[in-house]
Amino acid sequence: MVETIIKAPQISPKEYQKYRGKHVAIYKNKIIAHGNNSDEALKQALQKHPKLKPEQIEIYYIQIADELIL
Repeated sequence: MVETIIKAPQISPKEYQKYRGKHVAIYKNKIIAHGNNSDEALKQALQKHPKLKPEQIEIYYIQIADELIL
């Protein structure tokens, strides 16, 4: 059996508040762009950093809520 481990991005509480509900593009543990969807975030990242390749950029969604209430 193969186990997959997914690491969450390390972002500051200030960044978390700023980007809630957004998709962020991360390169070398820094947010380099953001957008309302993953395509927009990637497109902005590649425009700002044209030497990067898409596979070098990680895309994450920053949740709006801290907790899920059932």
